[in-house]
Amino acid sequence: MPRADQGVASALNDDVTRELGTARRVALLGPLLAGGYRAAIGDKLAGMPHGTADTAREGIANALEAAPTTGGDASHLVEAARQAFVDGWQQSMWAGVAVMTALLVRGALRGPSGNAAAHPAGDDPAPGAPSAHDATVR
Repeated sequence: MPRADQGVASALNDDVTRELGTARRVALLGPLLAGGYRAAIGDKLAGMPHGTADTAREGIANALEAAPTTGGDASHLVEAARQAFVDGWQQSMWAGVAVMTALLVRGALRGPSGNAAAHPAGDDPAPGAPSAHDATVR
């Protein structure tokens, strides 16, 4: 990559990395949150009508939407759904912490790699490679 285009390439790399990271987090942690929610709300739906309980198990938005149809149990259902969501969220965040810790340990043990170690700052470029001066003259 010519030096003149390295800023654009760096920005593109940063953008792609961020977008892929977001997609991975959603793909990996989303199901953990949903599963944690379903597991946590299951016990809290005792005494609810079967249809309402099934709707509430589908997700917090469905539980909040179904709450007004339960009459006097509306506040109980809303609180149960909120608490179940927090439980599922905590489970997914702890899984994220575990993954990030493992990556941190791996990075710390492995150390820096690539060209940074092979070409410390101040070294001359390889024979035939353009210098910084060549890139600014173009």
